[in-house]
Amino acid sequence: MDEMSDPLRARLFGYGVPYRVEVDETGAVAPRTTDAAGEAARLCRALRQLREEGEGATEGDWVYSLPFGRCGIQGRPREHIVAHFCAEAYLDVLSMDGVKTQPLAAGEIADIEPGSVVRFRARPLEHCCVLVAFQTEDGTPLLGHAAPFTLDGEVPDDWRERLVKCHAAFNTAAARASDGEHRPLLERFLGTMAEKLAGDPEIAAAQEQSRREGSYAVAEEQVLFDRQCALLDEAVLDRIRDQDEAVFRFPGMFGGVAPLFNLVN
Repeated sequence: MDEMSDPLRARLFGYGVPYRVEVDETGAVAPRTTDAAGEAARLCRALRQLREEGEGATEGDWVYSLPFGRCGIQGRPREHIVAHFCAEAYLDVLSMDGVKTQPLAAGEIADIEPGSVVRFRARPLEHCCVLVAFQTEDGTPLLGHAAPFTLDGEVPDDWRERLVKCHAAFNTAAARASDGEHRPLLERFLGTMAEKLAGDPEIAAAQEQSRREGSYAVAEEQVLFDRQCALLDEAVLDRIRDQDEAVFRFPGMFGGVAPLFNLVN
């Protein structure tokens, strides 16, 4: 990394407000009613609270991300996430070794490794929206190197059907992890992704950019999260509220998502 490099230029980063859901006694997930405008408003409220400008909206019970994963190309990219405004938060991680649940403290930087499927879930603090900050070390997820987890490779277009199907798939695989029967399911998911990415010159170019900018060699991730937060001026928040597609999308892996990497690239 030379003195002119900037790791943020190579990264995908932003914020998300996870999907509000109901969870029954079997662990099945059902989405609460919402739309893009509602999620943009929730995201803006949470981001304003992050900037200490006001209170968040009163939330319901659990919020969940989609279960998602990436196969990993030369062991990259890692993703780093930080949860805000959580009374409790967890990462459920499905890997070849099995399934484990990692508790997350508010403000803690958690690392997501390739070769696994993860889901984030949390309960909000009173009068708050759960907010997730994320940074991915390279741009390969935009090129197909990230996918919602299903058992048959088919992802529904409708976000509600997608949420139900992907969590049912995760629960099925996790239930088989005690005796290793989840491994063929995970191998199929990761292998299909790897086949689609093999030999793609755009993937190689994205990874070369990350090496050149020093994204893979960052020693202190908090510095980059602080820089990310500093981009949240009033103009950006207005664009998120107005659903400007450059800085807002719904649905995303975390529900309503504010991708901010376009602001530095």
